[in-house]
Order: sequence, then C-alpha cells, then structure tokens
Amino acid sequence: MANQSDTLESVVIGDGVVVKGAFTVPSKAVINGVIEGDLTAEEVLIGPTGRITGRVSAKVIDVRGQLHNTIVSEKSLIVRSTGKIVGKIHYSEIEIEKGGEIVGALSQGAEPTAPAVSAPNPAKP
Repeated sequence: MANQSDTLESVVIGDGVVVKGAFTVPSKAVINGVIEGDLTAEEVLIGPTGRITGRVSAKVIDVRGQLHNTIVSEKSLIVRSTGKIVGKIHYSEIEIEKGGEIVGALSQGAEPTAPAVSAPNPAKP
C-alpha cells in the first residue's frame, strides 16, 4: 500500500474526465482520461484510455495511452504495446514494447534550453 504522503501528492484523472490547463504534481500522476495542457510530475502513468495533448515532463513516464507534443523524461521512458507518442521526445533511457508507436524526433539527453548559434569561422588569407 502506498504511504499517505505519496497519495496526498498524487493525482488521478479518471476515464471519461477531460481537464484543461497546466498541472504540477509533486509525486505521481495517473491519467486515464484526457489532459489538454502541460503536465509536470515526478512520475507519469498514462493508462490505455489516457491521452495528453501538451508538454509532459517527469523523471519516469510510462505510456499505455497517447501523448502528443513535447515529452521530457529525465530518467526512463517506457512505451507499452498500446502506447503511442507523437512529437519531440527527450529521454535518458527508453524502452519500447512490441506494438508501441513513436512518431517524431527522438533525442537522448537533456532537453536543449536554447538553440546553439555558431559564430562564423573567419577564413585566413
């Protein structure tokens, strides 16, 4: 059984529930409904009926449903056989089960904070 502190710092979005906005969850977010907006949490579990359209950032992201937009997983990203991700994906470790789908750009490591601008290299005469 989860300790009471984890339960108090967690959120569950049930099947059939649609929420809009930006959410910050100190512990675990379990999504079986729909989030239209951004989600930041320690751990995110997207159930088979769950869908998030927005930026998702967490240490651990476990996808059984759908994620659309920018995904940043600081530790591990797991795409289950029923999972689908569409967008820009930044991860440290990734696991994709047979049947799991990813459409977009994969990047291992931290999300870049700003585009790198290189100075022109002056030609020597």
